[in-house]
Amino acid sequence: MIAILLALLAAPAYEQYQVDNETTCIGKSDQVFATADSWTADGFKFELAGARAQVHAVQPPKEARLGVLAAIKDFSADTQANLRTFIAVFRKAGTSALVVDGDSAYGVDDQDSTLTDLFTWLGEQGLPVYAIIGNSESRSSFNRALLAAYRKHPNVINLNLVRRVEGDGFTLVSLPGYYDQRYIHESAGCRYKPEDAQELSRIARGAPSPVVLVTHGPPRQSGKAALDVTEDGHNVGDPDLAIAIAEAKINFGVFGHILESGGRATDLEGKKPVKPGQPASALYLNPGPAFADPWGLNSGGVSHGMAAILTLKNGKGEWSRLTAGVADPRAKLVRHRSN
Repeated sequence: MIAILLALLAAPAYEQYQVDNETTCIGKSDQVFATADSWTADGFKFELAGARAQVHAVQPPKEARLGVLAAIKDFSADTQANLRTFIAVFRKAGTSALVVDGDSAYGVDDQDSTLTDLFTWLGEQGLPVYAIIGNSESRSSFNRALLAAYRKHPNVINLNLVRRVEGDGFTLVSLPGYYDQRYIHESAGCRYKPEDAQELSRIARGAPSPVVLVTHGPPRQSGKAALDVTEDGHNVGDPDLAIAIAEAKINFGVFGHILESGGRATDLEGKKPVKPGQPASALYLNPGPAFADPWGLNSGGVSHGMAAILTLKNGKGEWSRLTAGVADPRAKLVRHRSN
């Protein structure tokens, strides 16, 4: 009788997994729970067996449509206004998931409160939220915030620990963190290693639907049209990631980090741009920075907040660009807020 009571009082496996991995940067890709967790939230059925999950809408959509955010950075009033704009468009477009691609807090007074407030609010929006750490967050602050948000809204999933999610018409595969230690801004940040990138092929193997890689930094590409080009014209993406993507034959991916390269999509090599609304058999996307500060873009424009929608259908992907206004059009360009 006592054993039964203790079992009833024990935390669900996924909740306990998060508690036990507060300081973890990259979850084990072969993690398996003794008993899978399953629940329903906001019209979606969740089944989480460890490092892998299945999430399906009670009423499946006709096509896979993902709302993509990156570099939210803060939860200021202006950035919140951007997020409300983007969520409204996501809802109208019929998106069935929200991907948050790193750098969700940077330069704020308290990462724990900023990240907790942000992801709790995102969880309130009623879509599955799949979030990954970038190069600016503390892994403990990130993991604590995702756990706090999950406890209120069990549609919030930490892709640091859940490495593969099979959804309706897509399979997310995650690689948390960033590869270059020089740009890890927190002492307890998250850096992945070449062997972590090499593991992607095994994680993606046998996926029942098109694989979308979710990682913060882009692969090494070439040329000025690439997603890894900084404002001084250098390609700074991860060469090991480029090799791993090619070997794993992953045709779709979302990346942030290089803010000035935002609001664009290319093929794997970065040589062929993919225009919004143009179906492509391979599509790698940088949605642009979601935060409200003005940021100059390689394309010649200025971001005051950007996001994207990635649609997958019949083995091809296409994307659309979202932009937000700015409260003060006289605001000066931010050029010293490091990626």
